[in-house]
Amino acid sequence: MTARDKRTSLGAIFILIGVLFLLDNLGFLPWEIPYYFFTWQMVLVLIGVYQFLSGNARGGLFFIALGLIFWLPEYFNVRFKDYWPVVLIAVGVGFLIDKRKN
Repeated sequence: MTARDKRTSLGAIFILIGVLFLLDNLGFLPWEIPYYFFTWQMVLVLIGVYQFLSGNARGGLFFIALGLIFWLPEYFNVRFKDYWPVVLIAVGVGFLIDKRKN
């Protein structure tokens, strides 16, 4: 994917999201957009999804995981001290994925 294609697809995504939010604010959608889409954690997840779909799997998974790590304690009865070993597992998987590419 060329840089121009990436900019075009990113621009289209922003336009689509903006139109959906505008229609929701004006009451034209038959459903409501859940409030958790308006959080900074979701921005990290969306950046990760975009990176992943652009071919940067490692960076994409990093941003998705980071967004979910900060998102989970707000919506579930989970504390970071309970699941911090997941960070070690993710680092280990990152090393293995990097090793397989060589």
